[in-house]
Amino acid sequence: MDVRELGDDRVRRAHSRLRRVEGQVRALQRMLDEGDDCEQVLRQIGAASKALRRVGVQLAVDGVETCVSGSRADTDLERFQRALVELS
Repeated sequence: MDVRELGDDRVRRAHSRLRRVEGQVRALQRMLDEGDDCEQVLRQIGAASKALRRVGVQLAVDGVETCVSGSRADTDLERFQRALVELS
């Protein structure tokens, strides 16, 4: 499966979400450099992890809707199932 099959809008949304996650990671690096409170750092790590996981889940949902069709359906569905297990 090629993510370009998802369509420009879905890929754009994924890029946007990933840029936000990237910003969260940069903020985490600053928090470490500045010696912020451990509890706050851990909360932000959790938030960034959750945001990244949401991107993966949305791509998987979009992929099932878009890419798992026709003669490739069984093979692609198995690949998606394995990817979802790895994501969780």
